[in-house]
Amino acid sequence: MMPYKATLASPCKLNLTLDVGMLRPDGFHEIDSLVVLLSPSDELTVTVKQGPRLVKLILRDRRPDTVAVEPMPKGAENLAHKAAQLALDTLAPGQDIQVWITLAKRLPVQAGLGAGSSNAATVLKAVGEALVSPSEALLPLAAQLGSDVALFLSGSPVVRMRGRGEILEPVALTLSRLYGVLARPAIGVPTGPAYALLDALPNRTPGTATQTLLAHIRLPEGGAEWYEAGGDKNDFEAAILPAYPEVAAVHTALTDAGALRALLCGSGSSVFGLARDRAHALELVKTLAGKVAWLKLVESL
Repeated sequence: MMPYKATLASPCKLNLTLDVGMLRPDGFHEIDSLVVLLSPSDELTVTVKQGPRLVKLILRDRRPDTVAVEPMPKGAENLAHKAAQLALDTLAPGQDIQVWITLAKRLPVQAGLGAGSSNAATVLKAVGEALVSPSEALLPLAAQLGSDVALFLSGSPVVRMRGRGEILEPVALTLSRLYGVLARPAIGVPTGPAYALLDALPNRTPGTATQTLLAHIRLPEGGAEWYEAGGDKNDFEAAILPAYPEVAAVHTALTDAGALRALLCGSGSSVFGLARDRAHALELVKTLAGKVAWLKLVESL
């Protein structure tokens, strides 16, 4: 095996829609979501070489102090480390191979951005490439690591996710590049409690926003004003915004600043503010600077 080294971007994701079904017997929820991949990204340098078998993760926390409140899992507890270990155990059992990972962490955790899943997928791709393994061999590993991991292996910038996140359908759309801002309060929203809050809503009915939005943007006249079609909805908003006033405040701040639409990211705590174009996104950044704990101009990949 030739030594392998690559520095790779690990992007985040935005759920333009997120319809969440009722709790399944296996403990998961059926979802239907239209997802786009966004920059900014974390950055990983992955080295694979011959040597006594090991996986080593070096974590460099680049998150600002305003959001670095949740401790980052280190060593074997980190999803990037788990991905490398699983890839070695499955694709190169018994071989003397080392995987060294340097993770420059810029994206916040517990933010609904899928950053940890993206890190894991990036490591899987790197180790798979180093071991000359077919990409199809990585999908079962992604499913073992987490529901969102396969999304970042899809190779498509726009994807419809179903099941618990493992059923992926690349979507070809004529939407122009999305611009906007990601804003996050100083708190995170853990995924487990977020689902518990959603399940506790009385008389909850799963949304149909994904189907509505897809039907609209596939029409000849669909496109630029897609966000006015009523299809960009996230079921978690009804549960998270009342329970987390800090998240609700960011949601309101984006609307007041002039965002075309404010949309909770996943189960939170980040909120996406949609802009008309890059210039409008820059205006939003200027207006909100210093008013939220974490703020980034973003664009779709």
